[in-house]
Amino acid sequence: MSYRFTLTALAVFSLMGCAKPVTGEPAADFTTGPTLVTVEHAWTRVDDGTTVVVTVDGKDAAALKVGESVALRLPEGTYQIGGYARSLIGKVSVDPVKLTTSVNGEKAVEYAVTKNKAGFTEVSPGEVAKPEEKPEA
Repeated sequence: MSYRFTLTALAVFSLMGCAKPVTGEPAADFTTGPTLVTVEHAWTRVDDGTTVVVTVDGKDAAALKVGESVALRLPEGTYQIGGYARSLIGKVSVDPVKLTTSVNGEKAVEYAVTKNKAGFTEVSPGEVAKPEEKPEA
């Protein structure tokens, strides 16, 4: 009986080394900035309904289900809008699209799954449904 406890304790202590340390980095703030970037998860026939996590320059911005969209506020500059989907084997990355924003401009990005592959593409702002932005407190 004591050998079971020893083996369990050994397994727990060895797995504790695999945990990610807390870095104390602040979360990315995508609610301030002069440029409105709308990202939409478009419905297609071949989409299996998996939630996609949208990233801006590798930082998580939002999780979108099929048909949902999110409004991101970004400063002027060039960004990589991409994302990933969680699966049984881990994260499946989706290639990002490069987006250049300007002051008080509007941009739109669409995530869609086609028969060939999933991807982000820049579209005109009128092609995506605009989500309601949360009022500032």
